[in-house]
Amino acid sequence: MQTSMDYQQVLKYPLVTEAAIQSIIKENTLVFMVDVCANKKDIRNAFENMLKIKTKKINTLINYDGTKKAYIQLPPENQAATIAKRLKILA
Repeated sequence: MQTSMDYQQVLKYPLVTEAAIQSIIKENTLVFMVDVCANKKDIRNAFENMLKIKTKKINTLINYDGTKKAYIQLPPENQAATIAKRLKILA
């Protein structure tokens, strides 16, 4: 039985690459590196508890090097660019 993870354990750091910035602008999506053991429910709970913002959809991807990315899409009423500025991802 897996215990619930704290959001600081689940969400490691936001990804700040050119592709991640494009997804913020075009798809209203934030990209985070997350714990490999975290599932989508853990990621959603961690993100919503940390920022007090609802999510629309979460996709995950495990890279060839064993790290895990989470693509967190936000509903239209929450702009990812505004949240990214709050997180100091965008200037």
